[in-house]
Amino acid sequence: MKRGLIIATIVVLPWVFAGCGEKPSVTVYKQGHYQGKPDSRPWDNDQFKGDKLAWERAIKARNGIQDETTRGTPTLRAN
Repeated sequence: MKRGLIIATIVVLPWVFAGCGEKPSVTVYKQGHYQGKPDSRPWDNDQFKGDKLAWERAIKARNGIQDETTRGTPTLRAN
């Protein structure tokens, strides 16, 4: 019985301590400096060519298509 317990302990201990060597990954930020990709305005692209009003109209049109209340519901007919 003791021999089985010793073997189980020897097998399990490496798995238990495997997570102890993991180092946390922490991002270090420089104060006042943005280190990422510079963001552009959504209407500054080939499709809208900087026209904010055209972009807003396209967003409103897309939202109108996705609105559940304007889709309508099928009506039930009594035969």
